Amino acid sequence: MINLLAAAATREVEWEVTTAMVAVLYGSMAAALAVFGYGLWRRVRVWRLGRPEVAWDQPLARLRRVLVRAGAQTALLRERFPGVMHALVFFGFLVLFAATVVVFVHDKLGIRIMQGAFYLGFQSLTVDLLGLFLLVGVAIAAYRRYVLRPVRLERGKRADALLLAALGLIVATGFLLEGMRIEATDDPWASWSPAGAVTGLALHGIFRSDAALATVYPWLWVGHALLWHVFLATIPFSKAIHLVTAPANIFFARAGPPSSVPAPTDFEAEDVRLGLRTPLDLSWRQLLSLDACTECGRCTAACPAFAAGKPLNPKRVILDLRDHVRGAYAQLREAKTGGENELTPLAGAVIAPETLWACTTCRACEEACPVGIEHVPVILGLRQNLAMEQVAVPARVAETLAALEAREHPFRGAASGRTDWAEGLDVRELSSLAGGADVDVVYWVGCAAAFDERAQQVARSLVKVLRHAGVRFAIVGSAERCTGDVARRTGNEFHYELLARANVETLNAARVTNVVTHCPHCLQQLRHEYRQFGGRYDVVHHSELVSSLLGEGRLRLAPGSRERVTYHDPCYLGRYNRVFDAPRRVLDLLQVDRVEMGRHRRESFCCGAGGGHAFYDDEQGDKVNGIRAREAAATGATTVATGCPFCLTMLEAGIGSVATGERRLRARDFVELVADALVEEHDRA
Repeated sequence: MINLLAAAATREVEWEVTTAMVAVLYGSMAAALAVFGYGLWRRVRVWRLGRPEVAWDQPLARLRRVLVRAGAQTALLRERFPGVMHALVFFGFLVLFAATVVVFVHDKLGIRIMQGAFYLGFQSLTVDLLGLFLLVGVAIAAYRRYVLRPVRLERGKRADALLLAALGLIVATGFLLEGMRIEATDDPWASWSPAGAVTGLALHGIFRSDAALATVYPWLWVGHALLWHVFLATIPFSKAIHLVTAPANIFFARAGPPSSVPAPTDFEAEDVRLGLRTPLDLSWRQLLSLDACTECGRCTAACPAFAAGKPLNPKRVILDLRDHVRGAYAQLREAKTGGENELTPLAGAVIAPETLWACTTCRACEEACPVGIEHVPVILGLRQNLAMEQVAVPARVAETLAALEAREHPFRGAASGRTDWAEGLDVRELSSLAGGADVDVVYWVGCAAAFDERAQQVARSLVKVLRHAGVRFAIVGSAERCTGDVARRTGNEFHYELLARANVETLNAARVTNVVTHCPHCLQQLRHEYRQFGGRYDVVHHSELVSSLLGEGRLRLAPGSRERVTYHDPCYLGRYNRVFDAPRRVLDLLQVDRVEMGRHRRESFCCGAGGGHAFYDDEQGDKVNGIRAREAAATGATTVATGCPFCLTMLEAGIGSVATGERRLRARDFVELVADALVEEHDRA
């Protein structure tokens, strides 16, 4: 408890400092602010070249997101070691800056707040401790960058070393100043500034006299102020700009799900944009996001393509685009104002085509990014330009798209019809019903279950489960077309739109409202992306429906065998649609021995099928599905369950390359496990 005498606690602000030195302080501060403002304007003028985009809606939700992700550092703290390091630096810097503002308010505005309990509790003790935290954070950052040297951090960048050195020197000189003042004035409140008091004792042993301390103090004070002002002035010209751009990017990021939905292309426009050709095709928000990158490399560490040795580094995509935009500002401004300047195409000239085609669109990079950069829409936009304008796509992609255009599904060589999978099941088609009035839900089968023999087993299992629960359902049947996901993800936006509009017309004509699908890619299209074309449906994944049926007691299951099962989160189900719990609830109700892989839920590792990769093989590097299969095998499970037909295929292929000894790992859709466990009425009797 602070006694009453503490009410008088304070300190002299400009101790031993001359008027000329104070003039240097405020003159250098004014110059620093001017340079800072100029540097920030140089960034803003680049962002203004981008296309318009509305990003001001839901301001309270956006502000809350900034406070949680940036203010509380929740995004960074997902990784403990670098997260704690950054939090120490961030909060230390924030508190020291606040302390500087307090001094200004107290001394120059005459509002006497730097005294009494506030002075002792905040301006002395809290500032001292947070200053120490900042120094510890800087030391951890230097150790991590120059001793541990993780692959995702680029080496040899002098600017990074200078930034860490500047922060460390600013805090260190601050402690030296505090120690000199405490020791020379015999400050009665020294115990409230433990770091300063210890520093003062050490300095007394060096300088031997209070007079010497008082002589050195004002010159160090000037040096400290100039060092801080130089740092302030250089912020817009260094990586430290993320102090401004990171919170701004978090605020302006898409306000809600779904993330990474490409904007539709207006093919009727006179100046139709075929994907992202130049930086002028990016929105102002996307240009801002390039400057928000902190170069932490978390996106790279999370990227399955990078892990497999393929030519994709998400961080480098953002940084290469950023550097190109900065260097081409004059040409971009001329072109923006009507000049005839020919701009360099981004896809091919700035970002290599093989880099773009390596992306599985899994969004692991976006999930990992602490500042909310959306990599996937940019990559998809560049792919669109390659596919629709430059007509430069890999041969297997071209073959897949040709099959899609010819047969309205991407499975080359498939000879069966769209409803052959249901032979003997007596499944009703939507066209045979009167407006769908006597069905609870429409089952969207998707191309995989229609044309892939392995996925057909999943569809038949789901039909069995629905019938057991008494769910009235119908399929779209022969009128169903591919949702176009593979076309959109491989850049063929034109054919995607044809398929999407045709499917929306079919569903709307039948007045469909409730849909279930076992394919997360179909789920993404029907639930989110078809809204761009007037398709608004209540769409659930089969895991959500089955979980609900189990919860209602409509499915009777035999006692579990305690088989050891690990669950693989499909990217388009988990990261895209935030369905994590429903499949796990189903597995738990099956009474299996469920174990998690190291990377699961939001951090799940991609199977390698997304972005069209289910239909074309990237020969470079390792196989993504092989990596995931090894992770599944490492759990000791006998079954890896999933909820996506493409994940199922990729995992089965990956398992073939995993040595499991006598134990055989198998891949199954979780609904197959449910179908196997159903207890029919005659069995119960």
